[in-house]
Amino acid sequence: MPGFDLTAREGDVPLGARRVAEEERQRVSSAEYLATHDLELYLREALKHAARCAAVKDPRGANPNTHIEAAAEYFQAVNLGRHVAGREWPFVSATTRNTMAFLHDCDEAWGNADAQLSAKDWHSALRLQCPDVPFAVVRAALDAAVGIDASTNDNEAGEKEERTVRFDELRPGLRAATVYAACLDEIRGAAFEHSDLTPRDVEGCRASVRAAAVNVGKRKGKERVIPEDALVDAFVDSSYSVDGDGKRVITFRRFQAALCAHEGLARVTGEMVREHAVRVKRASAAERGDGHSPRE
Repeated sequence: MPGFDLTAREGDVPLGARRVAEEERQRVSSAEYLATHDLELYLREALKHAARCAAVKDPRGANPNTHIEAAAEYFQAVNLGRHVAGREWPFVSATTRNTMAFLHDCDEAWGNADAQLSAKDWHSALRLQCPDVPFAVVRAALDAAVGIDASTNDNEAGEKEERTVRFDELRPGLRAATVYAACLDEIRGAAFEHSDLTPRDVEGCRASVRAAAVNVGKRKGKERVIPEDALVDAFVDSSYSVDGDGKRVITFRRFQAALCAHEGLARVTGEMVREHAVRVKRASAAERGDGHSPRE
């Protein structure tokens, strides 16, 4: 048809799917919709941004549109993934959108870097994106890259942190450790009593790990829950040892390293980041007035 570009592009949603999504949206209450899309958080942040902007740009309240324009500015920043730069870890980890924006920022900043850095150095580098990013997250990513086996003792675990890796080696584990940070924290407390290197009975840990994952799903949603097959594989892939009573034992650090190195989690989290990047490109194209979605 003249004047219309009907070419299907990556990221476009079929009309039927849009209709189904709209029908599903209309079936939920306003409160459920706000909770599902984490809109309460963004509304609060938009109001804070609007108040700050108004205090600077229009302290006397002469322009009634100042707050509206500032709120629109904030939501555009969210749409473009620019709202997490320099923000604290609780905000970065509060929603999947925020986490994807953080990981995308890390890719943009370090994706082409050839530098080989230790866990401490990568932690310092990533603090440019998030000033209080937990060292435990970076260490988990490096453990996944270099491996933690059954023979690793406390001193050797410290030496592992001095091993250096490139960002492309760190990236898969960093994505898993960041996306599933809440689930890993819950597992560490429930199954390993908040200890990284104290051996725990393998069989005794299994039920606690599953229960912890369920609890996180109820609080954070299914996107933040480590899939069951990855949990099962982590027990298989982790290098366990045998204690004096002949029981198989495992430490949280070994279990976590196996999880963050899991190929299935790398595919899932990689796809999540890729989808976020597509959305950002589409939003950027719309902001520039290009008139169409960018091709990958």
